[in-house]
Amino acid sequence: MEDTFTCPNCHMDNAFFDGVMYVCHNCNHEWSDQPGTMSKHTSSDFDVLKPTFNRLIKLPEPYFRLNHGKLYTCKVEHTHGIEDGSIIPLAFEKDKNQQFVMIDARKLFTSNPVFVQEIIEMDFRYIWNDGILSNYPSDYEALTILCATNNDGTLIDYAGFVYFDFNETEEI
Repeated sequence: MEDTFTCPNCHMDNAFFDGVMYVCHNCNHEWSDQPGTMSKHTSSDFDVLKPTFNRLIKLPEPYFRLNHGKLYTCKVEHTHGIEDGSIIPLAFEKDKNQQFVMIDARKLFTSNPVFVQEIIEMDFRYIWNDGILSNYPSDYEALTILCATNNDGTLIDYAGFVYFDFNETEEI
């Protein structure tokens, strides 16, 4: 059962936590009591993050930018909990809050650093038009995902997974 909250705007008891902020079903007001904090979600909560992702990718600019082509360690929150991960930020879409990110990046880089360096050099449109699919093993295409930045310093992907606590490494 989903917890509901009272909206500070319309005072109706029909708001929910979308994993990043509170959202009111009645008036569409959004707010956050503690920005930057993460909570554990049930699998149904990730379905709620999909509309958040769809809203975020329509923004005209990202909330933040990680350094392009650098390897980051991070936390990943998904339907099974929170685990350690690694990402490489790739190309941003011009004038949009859309960025390709390579996940499980340390494994891919260790396996074939030349492939990873070539993918880092690709622009957004090339990746979008299946540039990785046609020239690289399937792991590289499957682990290159579309994300959007959020105002709390997290990345959200199309499946509702949340990436946070980024630490840039010196590996690339």
